[in-house]
Amino acid sequence: MDLGPESWIEVTLPDKSIANVKLIKSRRSKRMCIRVDRQGISVLSPVNEDVETIRNFISDNNTWILNKSKFYAKLNNKLEYGPLQKDEIIYLGIKYKIKFVKDTFQYSIFSENLMKITFHVKDTRTCRRNIVNWYRQQTKKLLGEKVPFFGKKLSIPYGKVSIRSQKLRWGSCSKEGNLNFNLLLSALPLNIVDYIIIHELFHLVEFNHSDHFWKLVEHAFPTYKDCRTWLKINGSYVHLN
Repeated sequence: MDLGPESWIEVTLPDKSIANVKLIKSRRSKRMCIRVDRQGISVLSPVNEDVETIRNFISDNNTWILNKSKFYAKLNNKLEYGPLQKDEIIYLGIKYKIKFVKDTFQYSIFSENLMKITFHVKDTRTCRRNIVNWYRQQTKKLLGEKVPFFGKKLSIPYGKVSIRSQKLRWGSCSKEGNLNFNLLLSALPLNIVDYIIIHELFHLVEFNHSDHFWKLVEHAFPTYKDCRTWLKINGSYVHLN
């Protein structure tokens, strides 16, 4: 039996549960590798590997797979929206379906009623780039409204506001007074966005996480602890596929 570049098989785990495993064949892969994360279970293998060898490899590691699957299942149960699929993105804390349509001009149509965002693109091979640019635009608009508002409200002057593609940070600042924010900031619920902006503005006053810093944040944003908990649970789930 020959598998395509990407396909699925069902396997039985030690607790008798059935798991769907994504099989990805790559010419660059020299050996088999199993990955278990919030999205599920996948196996990367060389192109010429036959399905029985792959099944045996999975079987040899099925206890580890089961334990990892249970761990991520607990995490997913805590998620507010469930695992993000390939045809989905999050905007302001709400999950939307996405669709790509090849067109002469590039633009997007946002439908709140249909819970869908349609991207008209010149080249369907650049879909990810279009999503990145769209997020950048939304985040720029959001920051353009909220940073001046909170800066004035808290009486905190600041320098340049930049948007960066970062995996581990939602925001940062420099001793020169400049603020940096993750381009996916607009994916987050508005209260979380407010917390991150206030957090970074107060770092221009207190450049650490001292007790005094957190007291400043709490005075301006009393529910900040709820936002920190939300980010701890859901932050890594908000990503680009």
